[in-house]
Amino acid sequence: MNLISDKYWLKPGYWWYFISTQSFFLLAKLISPFNTRAKLLVNGQINLIQTILENESKSNKSSIWFHVSSLGEFEQGKPVMEALKKAHPQYRFVVTFFSPSGYENKKNDPLPDAVYYLPFENKKNAELLVKILKPKLAIWVKYDLWFHYLHALKMNNSPALLIAALFRPQQRFFKPNAPFQRNLLFHFNAIFCQNESSVNLLKQIEYQPSILSGDTRYDRVFETLKRASSLNVIEQFKGNKLLLVLGSSYAQEEEIVFNANLHQTTNLKIVIAPHFPSEKRIKEIKNRFGEAAISLSEYEGNETQFHAKNVLIIDQIGLLSRIYKHADFAFIGGGYWENGLHNILEAACFGMPICFGPKIARFPEAFELSELQLCKLIHYQSEFDKWIKELLTQIDKRKIISEQTRTWVQQKTGATQVVLNWIEKEIKL
Repeated sequence: MNLISDKYWLKPGYWWYFISTQSFFLLAKLISPFNTRAKLLVNGQINLIQTILENESKSNKSSIWFHVSSLGEFEQGKPVMEALKKAHPQYRFVVTFFSPSGYENKKNDPLPDAVYYLPFENKKNAELLVKILKPKLAIWVKYDLWFHYLHALKMNNSPALLIAALFRPQQRFFKPNAPFQRNLLFHFNAIFCQNESSVNLLKQIEYQPSILSGDTRYDRVFETLKRASSLNVIEQFKGNKLLLVLGSSYAQEEEIVFNANLHQTTNLKIVIAPHFPSEKRIKEIKNRFGEAAISLSEYEGNETQFHAKNVLIIDQIGLLSRIYKHADFAFIGGGYWENGLHNILEAACFGMPICFGPKIARFPEAFELSELQLCKLIHYQSEFDKWIKELLTQIDKRKIISEQTRTWVQQKTGATQVVLNWIEKEIKL
C-alpha cells in the first residue's frame, strides 16, 4: 500500500478524521471550566510548543521519542526505554503524553530527559515538534495514533515503531471502507504485536513487517517484582492477618466487598486504592465503611487507632505495586465497564488469587488467566462471596493458585528483547 501523499487532504476519510479530532479538542476547551481532566489537558497546551522549543534548544542531541497515551502505556514502554537509554546514552529521551492523568503522574519521572504533553494535533504543530525534537527514532506504545505526527515523522525520514500493539477485527483499520485509518499503520517501519491474532490481522491488509513480540508489560511487572521494596506501614497494618487489596477500584468493587461484610472479618484486613483518590472519593469510601476505615494520611500520630482498623484507604498515588507485595488476594477495578479493566499483571507477578469484573474482551491477559482458572470473573455478589470464603479457608488452594500465577507471568517475559534486537539490526543508532 502506498503511503498517503502530500495531497492527503484529497484522500477519502481525511476530512472525517480532521473534523472529529478538531471537534474533540474544541469540546475539551468548552468543558474545561467544569471538568478537572479537561482543564488539565487544555491548560497543558498553553505556550506548549514554545516551552518545548526553549527546553530542547538547550541540548544539541538528537532524541529518541516515546509517545504514550497515558500511565499504563508509559509503564508498557518503560522496559524498552530503560534498555535503549543504557545502550545509547548519546540520545535525549523524550516522552509525550496525551492523557492528563499520565502526564501529571510522570512529569517528574527520572528516566526520561523530558516529559511533555503532546501538542494538540495539526499539521503545523506536528512539523514543528518533529523539527524541534530531531528524532532519530520514534516509538509509539500500543495505540493513540495521530496522523499529522506520523506523517511528519515519515516526511522527516525518522523511523517510527509501534510496540505492544493489540488489534481486533472490529477496528476501523481492518474495514474495507476505511482506507485513511488503515493507512495510519503504514507510517510505521515495524509493528510489534502482543499476540498472533494481531499479526494475522496485519497480514490481511498486507502490512509488513508485523512482528510477534509479546507484551512488554510482562517485562515491566517482572522487574517490579524484583525491585519492589516492602512498605512498613502496610506490614504494620496487616500484622499477622490476611490482606485483600482493591487495586484501582471504583464504587462497584468497593460495594461488593462492603456487602460481603469483609470489614468485619477478624482474620482479614483490606486495603483500598481507588483509581481516582480525590478528596470526594476518599470521603465516599470512608462513609461506606464507617468506623472500620482509616486513610493512609491519618496514620502518623494515630498508630494505636490505625492498628485497630480493618480498612486502609490509600489517598496517595504511586504505591500500589509495592502494596501488592503484601497482598494475599486482589480485586482489580474497572472490570464492570468496557475497556475499563486496570492492570492485573502488577498483582499477578507477586502471585495471588485475583478477581475482577466480567468485561474483559479487550484484555487478553485477563481472558487467559480466567481460562486457566487462575482468576475469577465476578458477575454477581454471590460469586465474590463464594470465591473469597473458599480462599480464606483453603490454604493449599490459595498457595497453588499463587505459585501458578507467578510462574505464568515469568513465562510471558521477553518482548523487550525482541524489540531491541530488531532496532539494533535494522536502525543504525
